[in-house]
Amino acid sequence: MPRTDKSKQTKYLDQTFGLKDPLLKKIQKAVESEGVKRMQISAHEARILQFLVKVSKAKKVIEIGTLYAYSSFHIAKALPHDGKIWTIDHNKNRHRLSKKILKNSPDFKKISWHEGSALEQLKVLESFAPFDMIFIDADKEPYLKYLDWAEKHLKKTGLLVADNTFLFGGVYGESDRDLKVETIKTMQKFNIRLSNSKLWKGALLPTKEGMTVSIKQF
Repeated sequence: MPRTDKSKQTKYLDQTFGLKDPLLKKIQKAVESEGVKRMQISAHEARILQFLVKVSKAKKVIEIGTLYAYSSFHIAKALPHDGKIWTIDHNKNRHRLSKKILKNSPDFKKISWHEGSALEQLKVLESFAPFDMIFIDADKEPYLKYLDWAEKHLKKTGLLVADNTFLFGGVYGESDRDLKVETIKTMQKFNIRLSNSKLWKGALLPTKEGMTVSIKQF
């Protein structure tokens, strides 16, 4: 059997399932201008997020890691009219530009912007719990701490979604990046906890970067 060309596969998925919207082109320009394109989820992964929001009937979503709000835009679009996404990022300039790009979107009102340390901002948002869904796409070292927080503030049957959970191949020993051993161990523990524990039932979707999805049991 011939080996799949992953670049062609990703291109096909993005072209077929990627959302077409002029605002997304502006976000792409901002990402490319800063040189952080590889930090953003792909077009078809963003559609997976939309699908998960819809199928879970989520109304209250936490997003850890905004970047330029590419995923925020997709999540907000999938939420009902009274839904809300609280998105967190430490970079004020990115939030400022993201707001400028999305201000005319009909779903802009669904997005609540929070700047600063994710762990500090999560404490601020605890009063809005329980949440229906939590999406993690940020610095990898605190992933277990984000999971600890989710276990306390995600509702029963709530959905946790995390991106980059292959850790660029680090979790299975094939990364070409200089990764810290502790970071690799953190992500391996993160995936194990979400795979099939008493509290969580989940799976790791084999996207290019790996996307772990898990349902909280109680």
